[in-house]
Amino acid sequence: MDCFGMLFRHRLIPSVLAAAIPAMSPAAAAQTSPPPAATVSASEQAQLDRAVARGRLLFELDRAAWVGTDDMMANLRDYRSIGLRGYVVDRDGDALVVIFYGGPAENPVAFYRGRVENRRVVSRQVFAAAERPALTALQHRLVAAREAANRLGRRPCGDRPFNTVAIPPDAPDAPIELYLLTPQVRQGEFPLGGHFRAAINADGSVGENRAFTRSCLSMPRPPNAAGLFVSHLLDPVPTEVHVFTSLTAGVPVFVGIRNRVFAVTGDRITISDLPAPPAPKS
Repeated sequence: MDCFGMLFRHRLIPSVLAAAIPAMSPAAAAQTSPPPAATVSASEQAQLDRAVARGRLLFELDRAAWVGTDDMMANLRDYRSIGLRGYVVDRDGDALVVIFYGGPAENPVAFYRGRVENRRVVSRQVFAAAERPALTALQHRLVAAREAANRLGRRPCGDRPFNTVAIPPDAPDAPIELYLLTPQVRQGEFPLGGHFRAAINADGSVGENRAFTRSCLSMPRPPNAAGLFVSHLLDPVPTEVHVFTSLTAGVPVFVGIRNRVFAVTGDRITISDLPAPPAPKS
């Protein structure tokens, strides 16, 4: 598969320790003692709300790029040989726009633009060579942010390149948050670790540059699993990558942090009454 076709067909789970949680029968559930009651503080709840919102945005950007890539390959003639350099995903009101670009580094131009609503391409523009429009200043920044990935000194887990997601900023001069995500390469098996976030400032400098885990680990999801369990070390509460993972895997992700277990789905993060199972160490 070519580089455009495989970029957004990956699924991931960040973790240091992980185990699948099998479906539990009602009888077994009744015999399980609930853990001590746990709560979250107001500041932690704010972090959880942000994680849900950002994880859902990552998922929508992922799907937009996925369907946009398919549509580009179906409608842009000779896309392999006409000088495409990459793509960005920008906001357009309530929709997302996938733009494949090329041209000189200092003045990239759009070759293809696809508008995505409800995770499908609803309209497209394929530009003739003499009519390719310049990217906007913000889109140019998104390009520069994606291309900054090589300067961050990060390595994925495995031999495939990162999935790279640049978040369109809320203000023209705000930092662009760039996610480097280790891709899934086997059906039903999730890479654990190798996921990073960096802030690319308006002047091109790098601000925050963090890892979501400390090591690499990959885990298959057994059939009929009720969810996945992840023991997380680097944050006091689950992150946006746990939300993204739950959405892409289609199951809850239970995140053990110190003496609490959180249930993470695409809609919310709550304290779980599910006891944490043992998890393999990486």
